[in-house]
Amino acid sequence: MASKKNVPKEEKIEKQDIDLFEVLAALDKKDYSYYDALSDEQKKKIVPFMLTHWASAIKGSENISKYYVMSTNTYANTYLFSEFVQRHPKLQWMMLCCISPGLGKQFHQWIPHIRDKVSKYKETATQKEIKEFYSKIYPKADTDSINEISKEFVKEQKRKVQLGQLYPYMKISDIETLNQLITDTDIEQYERDRGNL
Repeated sequence: MASKKNVPKEEKIEKQDIDLFEVLAALDKKDYSYYDALSDEQKKKIVPFMLTHWASAIKGSENISKYYVMSTNTYANTYLFSEFVQRHPKLQWMMLCCISPGLGKQFHQWIPHIRDKVSKYKETATQKEIKEFYSKIYPKADTDSINEISKEFVKEQKRKVQLGQLYPYMKISDIETLNQLITDTDIEQYERDRGNL
């Protein structure tokens, strides 16, 4: 067995892990050549979906935070996951670099997602979990606003869960459309007609 001292330098680099915060710093600096410097193993660990999530959430001034969110949507979310762009990881990297305004390294934070079963309308959200979620997204918002937003979200999401249960084979986008078209009275009448009320 060879010691670590005898391992050629190229092999050490090949086995190196990739540091997420180093990748984000390269995005912030708009380092388009960073991707080329990575080994094949490191390139495999660049996950565009995860990077868009991290890149869009900046802890800093309101203007820079807004810029990163809008820029992520404009330069990455719009085309990054099209079947043609996904075939070209270097192009995806370049699109991710376009997110940054080029102002240097920023502090990126992870914003958690809402539970999968809640976002797919399989389970009803709780007021507590939605308040925690919005508190992380809007840390400067007052408690009353967070409570009001959370209350409205839970109310809407509950309706969508009901529709998902009534129509289990319907797509999520169709459930959202249907939710906008019908009223609570329509749902009650439907339940009455089925003998559930």
